[in-house]
Amino acid sequence: MTQNVLLIHGTWCNGDSWAPARAQFESRGMTVHTPTLRHHELPLLEGSPFIAGLSLTDYVDDLVALTGTFDTPPLIAGLSMGGLIAQLVAARVENVGLIAAAPAPAAGIFNLYPSMLRLFYGHFLQLRPRAKPLYPTWERFYWGAAGNMSERDARVMFETLVTESGRAYFEMGFPWLDRQHAARVDFDRVNTPVLTVSGTRDRIVAPRVARVTASKYANGTFVSIPGADHMVFDGTALPVTMRAVDKWLETVRWSR
Repeated sequence: MTQNVLLIHGTWCNGDSWAPARAQFESRGMTVHTPTLRHHELPLLEGSPFIAGLSLTDYVDDLVALTGTFDTPPLIAGLSMGGLIAQLVAARVENVGLIAAAPAPAAGIFNLYPSMLRLFYGHFLQLRPRAKPLYPTWERFYWGAAGNMSERDARVMFETLVTESGRAYFEMGFPWLDRQHAARVDFDRVNTPVLTVSGTRDRIVAPRVARVTASKYANGTFVSIPGADHMVFDGTALPVTMRAVDKWLETVRWSR
């Protein structure tokens, strides 16, 4: 039967951002799905007004509907904001396992680390920040997420980025103010194996977030990638991460 894998991208990205990792999963005989989150296919300025007010729940609803088209329960994986979205999806659909790579903190997990504050506090100093798009800046991307890349390669990737939802970041940053509890994960509903991964040099999501996230699950495992930045599924970190994934996959029981 088909071994479906759902890869969920993070902030400012699109499904094509998974290209190197997608090739790795496909080389292992898996059918890989890399959807682009709602309106993230649009150019930065064109997409900004459509993306700004989207909720995490909008993203999750779209992905839950997508998994309904699969012929077997998927392995669900996500990076960064996608790592949080992956958890929210896994709590709602049948799955064989969950990978949360450098996941954004779910409600109830500490999120006020100095580097994270440095990168995002400026957005929340605006009037009504939850209604404003969150734009990529060079510091947020290069210093925060991709510091191990050459500046040339980082510039190429930076040019592909789009805007992100201010509402989604409000839901993640201030979950106690969100009446819809969009960032709250029902950890007890995920009984399949869970792997969380973080690079030791990640600044945009503090490494401890992934460690704490793993501890929330009955079958959680945390793996640290030494020297890696936020982009654990890219560059020199990718083969190291995939070795950890391969070892963890031994605990996953695929549908037959």
